Amino acid sequence: MKRECGRGFTLIELLVVIAIIAILAAILFPVFARARENARKTNCASNVKQILLGIHQYAQDYDEVLPYASQWGSPLQPWHYYLQPYLKNSGILKCPSYPGAAQGYGWNYQNFGYYSSGTGAFSNNPGRALAAVPVPADTILIADNPDAGMYGAGGIFAYGPTQMNPSGAAANPGNAPARHSDGGNYGFVDGHVKWLAAQAAASQDRLWTVAED
Repeated sequence: MKRECGRGFTLIELLVVIAIIAILAAILFPVFARARENARKTNCASNVKQILLGIHQYAQDYDEVLPYASQWGSPLQPWHYYLQPYLKNSGILKCPSYPGAAQGYGWNYQNFGYYSSGTGAFSNNPGRALAAVPVPADTILIADNPDAGMYGAGGIFAYGPTQMNPSGAAANPGNAPARHSDGGNYGFVDGHVKWLAAQAAASQDRLWTVAED
């Protein structure tokens, strides 16, 4: 007695299955990508929070004064140099979405220490006292740092929309990074962390300035 073989897929049925798989992949891959980026965004926010805790521990040890933004000289000693005793893991200085940079976070350049008058002349200013910040909950201290430029990519500075960069030229508002769902994580003087859309961070100069709102 001859055994009947099971009917195989026809070419049309096979193409239909492939098309369904392709459609599902097109739907699910962006979902997975967003989930991965949300995880990196959350990890980055945790990094910023831990850095802020280190900054406040430093301030407690130094009469409520913030660290220098940078100490000019050779070798250059940026702000995170002063936090080494307070950070349990130096890996938190790297943004998970920006692993290629030496440091992933920048210091609010013009208002917290290392200041250029616009002439290209630099000075080693002492850190700013916490008491000298009138609205700490609305004042950015550190942020996802810019993707371009020697000072930004070095993890030293971040700029507000009207601030001067170290060359004395106006900083480009486009420096506000958008690597976390079209925005970035920002650490405020009072110690809280907030995600801001890149456009909002680049347009709200009051968040970058030490002044009464």
